[in-house]
Amino acid sequence: MPQSDTTFLLMAIAVLISSIALLLSALATLGTYRAVRRLESQIAPLLPQAAEFLRNSRQTLDVALVQFRETGAKTQAVLDDVRAEIAHISIVRADLAGRLQAQMQRVELVLDDAVSCVQTITNTMQGGVIRPLREVGGILAGVRTAVRVFLHFQRPSVDQATPDDEAFLG
Repeated sequence: MPQSDTTFLLMAIAVLISSIALLLSALATLGTYRAVRRLESQIAPLLPQAAEFLRNSRQTLDVALVQFRETGAKTQAVLDDVRAEIAHISIVRADLAGRLQAQMQRVELVLDDAVSCVQTITNTMQGGVIRPLREVGGILAGVRTAVRVFLHFQRPSVDQATPDDEAFLG
């Protein structure tokens, strides 16, 4: 039976170790239980304050949510108004651009017509007034030279020639 005694002894040691482990586990659980009780006694006075804080937070969140929704609706309305105004401004801008383009074309036609009239007047002045004045000026220069020649009976020297004489001669 020696082997049976050894087996029994090993079993007794295993049971003893297991019992010690269970005892330590029970002591740890008891310590945890006491710590939880102490923590509960410390937290218990804070629970009403925490509950009040949660109620106030919930009320504040509800009010904030309502205000946020109202603000969102107002913002959407303003955004819709701005979009409508931008569309209206775009239409007015396009219309104004068209009108300005038409006016610019009219102004260009009027300026072209005015330039044409000025050129016609300039040509008329050149042909109808200035050319005859030059011709009369030339004739008068010729008559003046002739009168000088007849009155003095000598021909003027080249040194005494005037710019009019040079234009007439040249």
